[in-house]
Amino acid sequence: MMTTEKIWTAEALRQAVRPRLSGYRYTHTLGVEKAARQLAAQYGGDPERAAFAALLHDITKRLSKEEQLYLCEKYDIIPCDIEMQEWKMLHGRTAAAIAAAEYGADAEICEAIACHTTGRAGMTLLDKVIYLADYIEENRDFDGVERARELARESLDRALLYCFNSSLTDLLARDKLIHADTVAARNWLLERA
Repeated sequence: MMTTEKIWTAEALRQAVRPRLSGYRYTHTLGVEKAARQLAAQYGGDPERAAFAALLHDITKRLSKEEQLYLCEKYDIIPCDIEMQEWKMLHGRTAAAIAAAEYGADAEICEAIACHTTGRAGMTLLDKVIYLADYIEENRDFDGVERARELARESLDRALLYCFNSSLTDLLARDKLIHADTVAARNWLLERA
């Protein structure tokens, strides 16, 4: 079986995903690609595989609830109760399904795409790279992002823990539902510290 890197060059994939992404979302995706390459190189991962996952991570982000649910049905994705209420969370899982079906992404890349919003216990290096790259990419501008970038230069796990803590604090402040995978990811990181 051919690897995804032999099927798609980064430039070809950038052009292929562009119609699926709005102006800002495309700029964000390129920022995630750049950050993912850097993080993967720094922490012993494969920058090309990280870039591949980064370029596909938000390809369904702009879809409506109805479109997300259609993709769930099409690809046998069973949303949990929280995802049904906070349906925008589904874009990671639906993007992963399309990444596999239309772009030939393998299981590891699809898992990294699927959990880039929530995280999960037992995150692989690629999972961590995509989650963190999405959080710290150069176009992001919110309170705490600079601290996350600083931590990312020192420790992948400490940076992730900071991101999870910040995200949970924000979700609590806004009275939002919290996905069980996010809590599990945070607890898993703490247990390993």
